[in-house]
Amino acid sequence: MLVGKTETRRGSLISPLLPYTTDANSDLPILTIIFPLSQDHHLITLVQYNVVRAMILNMSILSLLYCLPDKCSRAFGISATDTTSAENISNDLQPTLLQQSTPHPFWISAIPFPTMRDNLILLAGTYDSDDLCYDLGQALYEGFDDVDRRGFVVWGDPWLMSGWEVTEGFVGKWGFLLKGCPDVVEAANRWREVRGEERLVVET
Repeated sequence: MLVGKTETRRGSLISPLLPYTTDANSDLPILTIIFPLSQDHHLITLVQYNVVRAMILNMSILSLLYCLPDKCSRAFGISATDTTSAENISNDLQPTLLQQSTPHPFWISAIPFPTMRDNLILLAGTYDSDDLCYDLGQALYEGFDDVDRRGFVVWGDPWLMSGWEVTEGFVGKWGFLLKGCPDVVEAANRWREVRGEERLVVET
């Protein structure tokens, strides 16, 4: 959803719930996603839906919905004129100096981790942004294909870093993006401790 490029991925366990618009189906109505999802067979992708929904809400706060591809806007029933009332943008979403001075993909701004946003901008071209977006939620278009989460989990207010948990799978694959981000790791560890799990140890 967050990038336009598509590519063939490994086999899926379930059919994708948000199919891409192609020449063959462009005239067909697009499925509208309604939250919260309640059908049992949708629960397997609920974590990813929550992340996508959280990023869309943050884009709304930042007045960035106009950047979304049309197929995403139609699937989620939103328009560029939709905004979320927020008197003050949280400190976690405030643009960094680097963001303000360096062009970057719009979706980076919706991640409530300032130092990680800077890392994403500084390391542009050294990582596969399509693959990263796939792990963060684009997999919804192609079907769930494994049980190893490689993205985030959102437990609370999406505009606050404390509401997000970086997963162990994300650290294993994308840990280099967390350099200088001990606060992101600490936020994840607070959620892990609630569940009685061991703390993540990440070299930041």
